[in-house]
Amino acid sequence: MLSKSDLSGYYLRMQKIEFKWLRNTLLLALLVACWVTAVHFEIDLVNLYHASIFLNTDVARVYMKNEPYGRYFYGPISLVLIKPLGLMSWTVVKYLWIALQTICFVAFWRLLYKVYPFLIEKKSHWFWVVILIVAINPIHNNFQSNNIQLMLAAVLLLSETWSWEKNQKAFWGGVLVSVAAMIKVFPAFIAVYYFLVKPTKVKAGVVAGVLISLILPFIVFGIHDAQILYRGFFEHLFTYNNEENSFVKNQDILCLPSLIARLFIDSGEKTASLINKGAILLISGVFFLASIKASRDQWDRKTSLRYLALAWALMALLNPSTRPHYFIFYIPAFAVLLEVIREHTATLWVKAVTVLSVILIAFTAQGVVGKQLNDQLEALSFPTWGMIILCIGVAGLMMSKPTKNLPA
Repeated sequence: MLSKSDLSGYYLRMQKIEFKWLRNTLLLALLVACWVTAVHFEIDLVNLYHASIFLNTDVARVYMKNEPYGRYFYGPISLVLIKPLGLMSWTVVKYLWIALQTICFVAFWRLLYKVYPFLIEKKSHWFWVVILIVAINPIHNNFQSNNIQLMLAAVLLLSETWSWEKNQKAFWGGVLVSVAAMIKVFPAFIAVYYFLVKPTKVKAGVVAGVLISLILPFIVFGIHDAQILYRGFFEHLFTYNNEENSFVKNQDILCLPSLIARLFIDSGEKTASLINKGAILLISGVFFLASIKASRDQWDRKTSLRYLALAWALMALLNPSTRPHYFIFYIPAFAVLLEVIREHTATLWVKAVTVLSVILIAFTAQGVVGKQLNDQLEALSFPTWGMIILCIGVAGLMMSKPTKNLPA
């Protein structure tokens, strides 16, 4: 006859298994919806595909404004990776891309659970649901726009898990984060963070990743063609927020630079630009200095994950091209706040910050409020205010009294 403790243990195991099935069912439903959307939309993939074709026909056209395909904005190292696509048919490339997105979808969730394991522990069901609610819009948007933010998020999570290792994986964790930065630029914020606070092997990997990414295009395309590609890339880099990506005209650009540009629209573009540069330098400087100090004091796993979460969030907040599909980089910040709430150590302030940021970021999406209201809320930078509140909440945790340490 089973004892009361045996029955209780059996019940808890069954409850855990049942929620695992529910969790996977919800993720599968999201993935199927993403597949349906990806099949019907092309957007950025058209641009990427034609860039790969130009690599095999006319390199000078890669970074030109090729109507109707648009401009290619990723770094030259990305061209090394996509060059084979130019030899394939459009149909093959489209479904290959969906397959890659799917692999990264699965990898993202598995790696997120490894970095923040509490999300799949018992009594964390509702916290996982909150993470899913926040993740739906950016993940669906990535499949719809055929963008690479989901891929980058999976790569950055992998680089983080490797950076914990004592073996050669730590080096390759640094390499991965640098390659990500050389592809899309804005992950350079994480690369700098790694170089400042991570172990020596990771720092060496960061440096090696930069060198590999810089040199490889010259090896693959030759010196002359690589020079053309780098010239085109840097021209794009310094003219990105001109007419076609204006902060004021494109309300779906949601970041601190766009918020400042809209707030100071009457003061002139130069004034707003100056304020933007000052704010970015100040926030970045304070964060990096605080990270260095913390890494020299008490740098346990929990502290490092909080700084990592804030680094990801600031990376997206300060990036001048952040749109809804970039919101995936705020998920670690939500995980950090939810873990504090789960441990019953959260103040009323932390709970309020979490709720308010979820509402402003997740519940202002087009799929929730409709396109017309969504456009109005984005023009008023409502999601950006949510991001700012979220960052303040995580930063507030770091300034509070230290909690019980997790094993490193």
